[in-house]
Amino acid sequence: MRCAVCGAGSPRLKHRKAEAEIFRCGDCGLEFWNPAAGFRAEKLYDAAYFDDASAGHGYDDYADLEPVLRLNFASRLARIPRPPRAGRLLDIGAAFGFAVSEARRAGWDATGIEISIAAARRASAAAPGRVLVANALRTPFAADAFDVVTLWDVLEHLSDPHAAIAEVARLLRPGGRLVLSTGDVGSLAARLSGARWHLYTLPEHLFFFSRRSLRELLATHGLRIECARAESSVYTVGYLIERLRKTLLGRPRTRPGRWPGAGLRVPVNLFDIVTVQAVAAGGP
Repeated sequence: MRCAVCGAGSPRLKHRKAEAEIFRCGDCGLEFWNPAAGFRAEKLYDAAYFDDASAGHGYDDYADLEPVLRLNFASRLARIPRPPRAGRLLDIGAAFGFAVSEARRAGWDATGIEISIAAARRASAAAPGRVLVANALRTPFAADAFDVVTLWDVLEHLSDPHAAIAEVARLLRPGGRLVLSTGDVGSLAARLSGARWHLYTLPEHLFFFSRRSLRELLATHGLRIECARAESSVYTVGYLIERLRKTLLGRPRTRPGRWPGAGLRVPVNLFDIVTVQAVAAGGP
C-alpha cells in the first residue's frame, strides 16, 4: 500500500470509522481509506445520492440547498481573476448545474461535467445544455480548451488524484487557472475532531488532503499554487443539523428542511476547508 500522491510506502493506521480503516501518509499527510475489492465510487452517484434521507451517503435534499449553494458559488467565482477576453470555464462535478449557472451569470462561457446521469438531467433546469455526463478522469474536451477549471468539493471523491489533475492540466491553456476546494485534514478542527471529523464522509470521500499533499499533487502536473485560504460559506441551519447528526448519530430520520428555523442561513468557517487557486505553466 502506497500513498496515492507522493508514493511513499507504509502509511500508518489513523482511525477506524464506519467499519473502514483510514490511513495517513507520514510524508505528505494525505489520508485515505481502502474500499473493498470491486468498489466503484461512480456507482454511488445515482438519484438517491442527492435526494434520499434514508440512504447511507449523500444528501437528504440537495435541491433544497440551491439558494445557499448559489450564494457560495457566486462568492467563490468573484475571487477568480478574469482573462482579458471572454473566458471559458469548466466546472468538474457540476451536480445540478448551480455553479455553471452562476458562472454564466457572471459573464463566463461556462460548461460543466457530471458523472451522475440523474444529476446532469436535473442540471438542465439551471444550465440548459451546459452540463454533460462525463468522467473527470477522461473528459471529452480538447487540450488547452479552458481558462479556468473548478472543482468545488470534488477532488476527494475522485479515485485517482494524479489522473484527475493531469486531465485538468491538459485542459488548461498556458497560464490558465485551477480553482478547487476540499477539506484540510491538517486543520485544527480536523485534528480536534478525530474520527468524528465531519468530512470523514464514507464511502463517497476517498481521500482527505493536507495542504502539503495538495501542493505536491499540483506541482507534479505543473500547477503552481498562488493562494490557499480557508473561506467562510453560507449554510442553512437544517443542513448543519443534518451533517451534525450524520457525523455523531448516523442518518437523521426526518428531513431537517422540515423543521422550524431549518431554512435560516448562517455563515460558517471552521477553517477546515481550503480553497486553492493554482496557475498552469506557460503563462506570462
